[in-house]
Amino acid sequence: MREKAMENEKRSLSRTSLVVDEDNSSEIIGYFTLTIRHFKLQYEISKSTRQKLAGSRDADIFSTMLIAQLGRSDLYKGKVPGKEILDLALQNCKMIHDLAGLRVVCVEYENIPYLNDFYMVNEFVYLGKNPDNDLNISYIRL
Repeated sequence: MREKAMENEKRSLSRTSLVVDEDNSSEIIGYFTLTIRHFKLQYEISKSTRQKLAGSRDADIFSTMLIAQLGRSDLYKGKVPGKEILDLALQNCKMIHDLAGLRVVCVEYENIPYLNDFYMVNEFVYLGKNPDNDLNISYIRL
């Protein structure tokens, strides 16, 4: 993963941010990767959802900020909630929104109950499966 993150940084495809513990020798608490992505809207997506995501009831695709990676070090499990790292990622997304106008943030994740619960508790809305990789897609509007 580290090699892919470094290659994507060099190619300006994404940006990975490290969350460090400044009180503990700058240990890495977690990380997140942000990128811009376009998703096709599947035919079953309602017109009102299309409007929310793309600004048009007839849209077939929408642009989004994608939280491509989100993780926490095992050393900080139980000490730093995943929500804190997600909130940092969303703060960066808000800065992008202020500068570039993108309003929707998406995540893609495996269909695992604790991941589903994590994103739903944090106000993400389930959109469906990505037919290209069979991962769940959820979104939040800023």
